[in-house]
Amino acid sequence: MESTSTNFTAEWIWGDDAETIVFAQGYGNERTVIFSFSLDSSKPPTFLANRICNSFHAIDVPETESFSSSADMRAALWGAVRIVWPACLQDDSISRIDTVIDVDSQDSAVKHVIWKAYSHPWFPRFLDILVDSRYLVGRTTSNISSHKVPFEQLIRYEQLGGHRCATKVRLGRDAKDFHVFKGVDFRTFLAQSDDEGDSVIKHTVQGWHNSNTLLNTMPLHPNILPRPLFLVTIRRGEQELACGTIQPLYEGGDLGSTIERSNFKGERLPLWLKAHWCANIAAALLHTHRVVKTYHMDIKPGNFLIDERQNLILCDWEQTDTPSTTLAPEADGTWDVMDEGDGVSSEENPTTSRPKRRRFRYTKYDGPPHRNVPEDALGDASWHVWKVFPLWNQTHPFALELAEVFSLGRTMWMLLREPDMDFDDIDHPNDLKTDWENSDDIPESWKDFVDRCMAMDPNNRPDMLEVSEFWEGEWKILKEARA
Repeated sequence: MESTSTNFTAEWIWGDDAETIVFAQGYGNERTVIFSFSLDSSKPPTFLANRICNSFHAIDVPETESFSSSADMRAALWGAVRIVWPACLQDDSISRIDTVIDVDSQDSAVKHVIWKAYSHPWFPRFLDILVDSRYLVGRTTSNISSHKVPFEQLIRYEQLGGHRCATKVRLGRDAKDFHVFKGVDFRTFLAQSDDEGDSVIKHTVQGWHNSNTLLNTMPLHPNILPRPLFLVTIRRGEQELACGTIQPLYEGGDLGSTIERSNFKGERLPLWLKAHWCANIAAALLHTHRVVKTYHMDIKPGNFLIDERQNLILCDWEQTDTPSTTLAPEADGTWDVMDEGDGVSSEENPTTSRPKRRRFRYTKYDGPPHRNVPEDALGDASWHVWKVFPLWNQTHPFALELAEVFSLGRTMWMLLREPDMDFDDIDHPNDLKTDWENSDDIPESWKDFVDRCMAMDPNNRPDMLEVSEFWEGEWKILKEARA
């Protein structure tokens, strides 16, 4: 039987905004625990917590008061946590979601590692944000409100990434099946809170509520995440505050990770599967724009989950941010759009055989500074200042559809081309240069069509219906050939 000291998985390390605390989170033995290492000037600078804070926050101190490398700091941090882990499991307070374990040590000796469980003083602030009606959390749509799961009941495992907490969970110790908790937990709050108004965490909270509302009200589609199964709540006195939902777990992972695994193995995904997935992507976005009459805004391979039948499922409906790699250049917050006449004939517009397709004219915005994204909520990019998506959805929905055709095209290019998926140096969509190197297995007609989707002039892109029909046709041909 595995000992409790080894049944621990290290997960996250992050720091506070004031650069005085380093937090860490890990899980094991059906417990998920947050640890803290606090800078304390009353203790010698060589104490473990002081050294960890100095190293993580890059505070300029002598090397004896820090670590020679980030790797050494992380090793020391997790080493101390593993030492105290068995004893922590005996403390009933770690089952409370406001509990944090403070850890310190005079040196690396086991006998000198000390710990203390405490109720974190910021937890009431977290609850205040959940209940604040200005951010629409604490209230949710009624069709799942009667199906609730207390957050404390969740058995949490690995977190699945993203700004908003997505965690693999079981719904209690007796539950066998795994699900996904999607929402805002205390770890997310601690990682995103600050001393200047908490704009980041409030923006995250708004995003979760927006996603929840959309999923509960939009017509169902096989390639879009279904409605949440349960509402997850935290109790404050007599109040039940909504902090997240329970969603299905897709064991196939996501498309982005699948492409990365294929690259790592030096393999190419089969053509029939690529055609199938392109058809799924197009169908999801066609439903989004033509039926739901909304937008997604965060189209990328990582937001398409893979179900047990190898269908893609579009997730992450927060509508709060968009990746620089797939954002349409004209939607970067620096352009205005206007109609260019009432429409043109199909002969004048070679992108479609359908008559009377509207054309648009795009001009650089030259008015006074404007902002519709909360300051400091996101980064410094132009689309983090002025978000055109909600505005265009009301005034020029077809222009917004064409913008997401570009995003869809970039996503399909990543799937077909299977490039190196490390895009950290891409600050603007124009920085990403798309090519078809090492893609001899991809039909030229597919490349040409995806290039049309990524046309710099939105008027030269196909619309969502044409994209969907193209890939349905290609998938049908390959499916019949495999039968």
